[in-house]
Amino acid sequence: MIDLWDVYQHVQISELQASQHINNLDSRKNGETLHKEVQRLESKIDGLALICQALLEILQEKADLSDKEVVEKIKEIDLRDGREDGKLTGKMSFCSKCKRPAHSRQRTCMYCGTAIIAGNIVEKSLTPKPNVHIK
Repeated sequence: MIDLWDVYQHVQISELQASQHINNLDSRKNGETLHKEVQRLESKIDGLALICQALLEILQEKADLSDKEVVEKIKEIDLRDGREDGKLTGKMSFCSKCKRPAHSRQRTCMYCGTAIIAGNIVEKSLTPKPNVHIK
């Protein structure tokens, strides 16, 4: 004789196994997506490193800069935020329109949407250009 409780437990176990299988597939898919994103970012970093090396060599050839001078300038720029951490950190500022705190890495003020004036050339290249209407 089949016990109703046993049937119920078997159904529950089957549902949990199916759910676990689906979760495993989702985890695998998320892992693959993350792996692709890491590969994309690594490729981008490699390209930027190549560009930096080319620019450094051109500057050294044209301006007769030594490695020591370049390293000193890198350290100077790194210390602008008060920390030697190997990062180019943006600057805190205030929105020109609403006067609320803003960060130079933001493209627009999160309060009013006004364009934020960037703090260095790398950030300036990311700042949206104002709309220019030609008549």
